[in-house]
Amino acid sequence: MTPSKTPSFSVRIYYEDTDAGGVVYNANYVKFAERARTEWMRELGYSQTDLLTEFGILLAIRHITVDYRAPGRLGGMRE
Repeated sequence: MTPSKTPSFSVRIYYEDTDAGGVVYNANYVKFAERARTEWMRELGYSQTDLLTEFGILLAIRHITVDYRAPGRLGGMRE
């Protein structure tokens, strides 16, 4: 598989991801971003487990800044 130049990841928004108004909780955007990073690395041919066991490399987020473009809503798909 050839990696895309611009990574893309879609996620379905479930009830458990949202508040009473059906809008995604702020912390869940970080979880979605982590899933996207893992999938992007897989697309590039890297497994986080293999990096740790074979090379002793563990990738940890030290700082994160989030700029929201639009809210994720219950039942929707976000890319």
